[in-house]
Amino acid sequence: MPKTDVTDYDKVIVAIFYQKFDELGDTRVEEIEFALDDLVDVIKKLGITIKNIPDIPYTYRCRRPLPDSILAKGNWIINQKGKGKLAFVKIEREPFVTIQEGLAVKEIPNALPEIVEKYTASDEQGLLSAIRYNRLVDIFTELTCFHLQSHIRTTLQGEGQIEIDDLYVGLDQDGQEYILPLEAKSDNQRDSLGWFQVANLVRYAHQNYPKLKCRPICAKPVDRNTIHLLEFNDDPNYNTIKIENIKLYKLVRKQPNGQTRLFVT
Repeated sequence: MPKTDVTDYDKVIVAIFYQKFDELGDTRVEEIEFALDDLVDVIKKLGITIKNIPDIPYTYRCRRPLPDSILAKGNWIINQKGKGKLAFVKIEREPFVTIQEGLAVKEIPNALPEIVEKYTASDEQGLLSAIRYNRLVDIFTELTCFHLQSHIRTTLQGEGQIEIDDLYVGLDQDGQEYILPLEAKSDNQRDSLGWFQVANLVRYAHQNYPKLKCRPICAKPVDRNTIHLLEFNDDPNYNTIKIENIKLYKLVRKQPNGQTRLFVT
């Protein structure tokens, strides 16, 4: 659906896209490089004030699609190309993952300690705590999984810095070992899951754990109780990686009277 509200971020990203696009003079171009310094120049020309300039490309990489006037030229995303360097990259599919609607809800007894439940924030970190305490990764993948590390900032070769929200290792019944990088989103509809983010999970795993089979997982909540988990295939290409499995879980607590209670408020 076209956006009717044009933000300052929209103005800046559209201006830099068309400036670089016109400079190249080739409508068949599939990659348009730019730098954070270019954004600074554009902001000055537009006469607007933006304090956190790196948040502009981050917003369109990780939270929402590029403005319609850019997408009219094709399915473009923004990719990191090194420190302070970025690029608009044309891909062969819609930039963001569409989550299937109408899934049957699977109720899970909520194992989150009530004191944690009471004070946890309703954000991505709170979501990761709920997933961990309830062993949702184990349930979803049918592996025995162990939490390895959280909030990893690392660098992909040729890509620049990326962040991995959570990381698990797992074992199947035959003793096969797996690496499971996890990307978490908020329940805000504008916090979209991009195909390049999913592919980067695989690229990270291949670079850092080359001997382990990668099973990339993404979590997108409907609300604080209800969580979509998606698993993708072991493919580092954002044009071809696909969803292998998707489930919708609801965390519930049963009261002595048999009624269901959700999160503590």
